[in-house]
Amino acid sequence: MEDLVTDLFGSYAGLVLSVMGVCAAVAALLPAPAQDGSAVYRLVYKALNLLAANVGHATNADDAAQKQAA
Repeated sequence: MEDLVTDLFGSYAGLVLSVMGVCAAVAALLPAPAQDGSAVYRLVYKALNLLAANVGHATNADDAAQKQAA
């Protein structure tokens, strides 16, 4: 796995993984945006989740609960 990451990002692998980790921590702390919430907040929230690789089965718990309620 380490070889794959190094091949993809080269000498920036540590920086990329650090950014992903910070984004994952921040995304876990932020509440999911409301349906009638700010468009800017929704965009920032989606960008953080994308950078943190929170997609598919790795979505945040409040996002999963929001989808089930809909």
